[in-house]
Amino acid sequence: MKNILIRLFYKFLVRPWLTFIIGVNFNNQEIFENLNQYIIVANHNSHFDMVSILAALPGIKLKTTKAVAASDYFGKSDWVVKAMHLFLNSILISRDRNENEPSAIDILDVHLKHGNSLVMFPEGSRGKPGLITNFKKGIAILLKNNPNIPFIPVYLDGFGRVLPKDSKVILPLVCKVRFGKPVFINSDDTNVILSEVKAAIFDLQNNDERDRNKFDF
Repeated sequence: MKNILIRLFYKFLVRPWLTFIIGVNFNNQEIFENLNQYIIVANHNSHFDMVSILAALPGIKLKTTKAVAASDYFGKSDWVVKAMHLFLNSILISRDRNENEPSAIDILDVHLKHGNSLVMFPEGSRGKPGLITNFKKGIAILLKNNPNIPFIPVYLDGFGRVLPKDSKVILPLVCKVRFGKPVFINSDDTNVILSEVKAAIFDLQNNDERDRNKFDF
């Protein structure tokens, strides 16, 4: 029952709201039709990023697609934790490893081994609108350890202006979620893998239209 309600929630409430009120456009979601498992990787500027990616997925994929989020930010209150698990099917991980506890990579690897898919932001946290920080190596390690699982690059265009970090004001502006084709890694060098992930995300920029985010490295 829970899975049916979440599918209806995204289909009839979240996605129409994002599309017609905020101005989100979704591109190339059909790539999920023949995929059983994947790791979605995207740039990160806004709290709208995760919910917009999940709203683009086929409803049947929501059950096994886990949103990776930071426990130090989203784990401060019980009701937020419950909401994250209910609406985002989240995995809350600590960005600071405690002694004698499994690492974030170990936790995520277990979920992958159990057949789940992940949504991750390799930057680790939201940056300022139009800026991107260095990618963390965690995604590269997971892909190296699970070469049978492809990553799906996503380019989020314009979300940093809709709801920037530290802002509580939502600005309805045209923004886009662009999915790329699934990519299987062919290297066991984490630096090479990380470069491949980053390149795949920015290859999704369409040179024929105005880019709503400008990134500085």
